Amino acid sequence: METVFMFCSVLGGTILVIQTLLSVIGFGDTETDVDVDTGDFDTGDSAVGHSHSSGFHIFKVISFRTMVAGITFFGLAGWGTLIGTENPLYAALVAVLAGLAAVFLVYFLYRWMDSMRYQGNVSGEKLVGATGSVYVRIPAQGKGVGKVLVTQQHRTMEYEAISVGKELSTGTQITVLKVVSPTVVEVSEVR
Repeated sequence: METVFMFCSVLGGTILVIQTLLSVIGFGDTETDVDVDTGDFDTGDSAVGHSHSSGFHIFKVISFRTMVAGITFFGLAGWGTLIGTENPLYAALVAVLAGLAAVFLVYFLYRWMDSMRYQGNVSGEKLVGATGSVYVRIPAQGKGVGKVLVTQQHRTMEYEAISVGKELSTGTQITVLKVVSPTVVEVSEVR
């Protein structure tokens, strides 16, 4: 039993150290982890449009990163308990509990860190009403496309723009009225 615990702690610990070092230098993105996809299981509800959506599924916990942590702490806790008590059954129980605790702890830690990630995407809803200036002349009545610079979320973005009113010359201050597509906005002159 001691050999099993020792093997798990050395193997898991080695991989855990390598993962940590790779994360520190930038190769350990949380989105590149291997997850087990279990698909959707029918729970017996046949109501149309009824879905079971909760924030926690046991199979989302299982990933390479969490399993490595579980194996490492399974080996360390089991080995330490076996040395201290010399009771293999008690050591196995402690090892399993420590391994499970490590799996869930690492899962929730990475989930928390992922929730702290800033998504700097500019959404269409936030873009409407934003102000800026014409960068390339915009023809009148939507008969052509010009370009505008709009400051949104502390950065300046360039968009193609159309005007439903009069022609807008370079330097004219504008307001975004509508997002036509991800790269094209409808604007009017600020009055």
